[in-house]
Amino acid sequence: MKTTLTRTLIAGVLTASFVIIACQKSKVPDLPASKSESTEITKAPTTNVVLENSSLLTDEVTLTAPEQVNVNESFNITAAIDCGKVAIERGYILAADGITKIYKNLSCSTENLQWESIVNFQCYTDDASWNGSFAEPGSYVFQTKHNGNDGNCDGKGGQDKTGECGFNGNQESCFVIQAVNSCTTSFTGKAFECGTHRVAEYTFTSKDALTGFKIQGGLTNFTGANAIVTVNHGSNITQWQGTPGGSSNRIIKVEGDIAACETITIRIEWNSTNSGGIITGSWSVKANSVDVAPEVAGLTCN
Repeated sequence: MKTTLTRTLIAGVLTASFVIIACQKSKVPDLPASKSESTEITKAPTTNVVLENSSLLTDEVTLTAPEQVNVNESFNITAAIDCGKVAIERGYILAADGITKIYKNLSCSTENLQWESIVNFQCYTDDASWNGSFAEPGSYVFQTKHNGNDGNCDGKGGQDKTGECGFNGNQESCFVIQAVNSCTTSFTGKAFECGTHRVAEYTFTSKDALTGFKIQGGLTNFTGANAIVTVNHGSNITQWQGTPGGSSNRIIKVEGDIAACETITIRIEWNSTNSGGIITGSWSVKANSVDVAPEVAGLTCN
């Protein structure tokens, strides 16, 4: 059994595109700066505050949830109660086809907002909890649904009123979680071996999804068989290498698509009988013929 939480009156204005709404405690297991720390709201009983977005701050639920998370970052929502039963629901609207559900870029006041349960009613002796993540940036809406009747979920018998709340029916409280891209675009290179056997590696991360990127650069004073080029991740990847114009430098080209926040690693291994500290030329990454990150100068082993 849980002990009753101290309830503290909350007064003030909750603003912005994201509002956490609800009222009272929790537990149970079952999107640059990320505000993934949780916000807990408690308030005194019998006080209901209607916010600007028409959501209701109820007097019976303690909600703990993040205001903002990174894409693909796991987070937790908990809704704690001292009476009755509580569920957690996720909001959506239907696309024009009347079938496809749209979950992102919604608010508590979105027209034709509908709800689906992600945690069915849990007893006040257990509370409700849900873990999730967002694959795409945007604003996502949820609500707690608090029912005043314990329905004998505490096992004390149907006539026992210990677990019943001082209200009938359901109280719903809507809140929003914002998912953002946390990654930044970067392009780096590192030389691992610089003797007769040479190894270099280039790493590219894109904050945006790119179609048809091109990473290209040279291997200096190239001799021997073709280099071994290994590309991790990405899609529609193609490779090319050659020595245009009879140059002594081997040109490597990798093209393909990359998802937002995805990282691609290009590892090159080759043999050379030539000496010299710098083993590569400058390398660049472009999309639609435009540089998307600064060039990486020639690499050498430290």
